[in-house]
Amino acid sequence: MRLWSDFLVDADYEKSKAALKQHIKTKKFAPSLADFSIPINSDSENSQAEMKAWEIIEQSVAKEMKNYVPPDVDKMPISDELKQYLKANRRNVRTPFKSKLTVAQEQERKAFLQKQIDELAKREESSR
Repeated sequence: MRLWSDFLVDADYEKSKAALKQHIKTKKFAPSLADFSIPINSDSENSQAEMKAWEIIEQSVAKEMKNYVPPDVDKMPISDELKQYLKANRRNVRTPFKSKLTVAQEQERKAFLQKQIDELAKREESSR
């Protein structure tokens, strides 16, 4: 707490307080100092515009991720051991990004990955 107060010495109290209240109202995670600390000599219009811009970006990302369905690990061309590991350690992270590969490119990529998996398995077998 003392470290935070040391950093807040240079912050505009009222502006930082308002930014902290806004963060608490709109975010579900605890803030860092950078989320609400507004320097004494800062241009409040720029600070507010920046906060609004980030809010728009966050809303846009949330909207894009709303209907995202993560890939099915069981359908991936990987070993059962790796599938089990991924299932056990998978975080509930969603991403709106989709592959831009054609079906033929995806099949080629899967074949390439399977070839690598097989080669690694052979190396492992021969090293035993």
